[in-house]
Amino acid sequence: MMALSFRPLWLLVGAMVAAPLASANDRPYQVARTAVLEDDEHVWSFESWVQRLGSVRGLSVEPEYTFGAGASVQVELSRYTDRGGSETGHEAEVEFKQIFNNVARDGWGWGLSATLSAQRMNEVGRTVPSIGIKLPVSVSLGDGGGFVHFDAGIGKMRGERRAWTGAMGIERELLKRTLFFAELAREGQVTFMQVGARHWLRRDKLALDFAVQQRRADGSRDAGFIVGVGWYDL
Repeated sequence: MMALSFRPLWLLVGAMVAAPLASANDRPYQVARTAVLEDDEHVWSFESWVQRLGSVRGLSVEPEYTFGAGASVQVELSRYTDRGGSETGHEAEVEFKQIFNNVARDGWGWGLSATLSAQRMNEVGRTVPSIGIKLPVSVSLGDGGGFVHFDAGIGKMRGERRAWTGAMGIERELLKRTLFFAELAREGQVTFMQVGARHWLRRDKLALDFAVQQRRADGSRDAGFIVGVGWYDL
């Protein structure tokens, strides 16, 4: 991502992990990964979102392809600007994820996520690569629907120390076709939180989501929002 006045912005949402202005993520979450096996195989999905966090504004697009046997790959492209509209940085990231069992059958699922990204930070005038790996676990909330998600991982940006990450997310459909969700994530001294809702315009095909988010780091606090749209099973 970019480096403004806050150094670890590459995780925001996430995000960004981001994000959380965001690295390749499992929408509507910004940092947390999930281990929910998709029923459809050999299909595309496409997600895009805009967000503001403190003085930073971002636009992201993320196509994903789901193979058979729980494997998927997604690419995220993001651009960030400051409040005045000047570009401050952009990022490209590729994530490969493998899910090893079916949460619908077993009541829980687990997987492995690996990412490779390149972030251009205009303030320092160079592109910085990073790698990361996460272990996501998802637990079904039973017949009423919904999941709790946990993950832990480690990331390394060139020139920086390794950073351990942890995240938790919860989701449940409380209104017809409307899913409510919350997320809490932490890396070192950086804490990210969000609460929001996703509404299905067409069940499992087209969704809109909105969330309010907050990031705390080094005694400072940045608040903002995110609005996203997703098309699935293309």
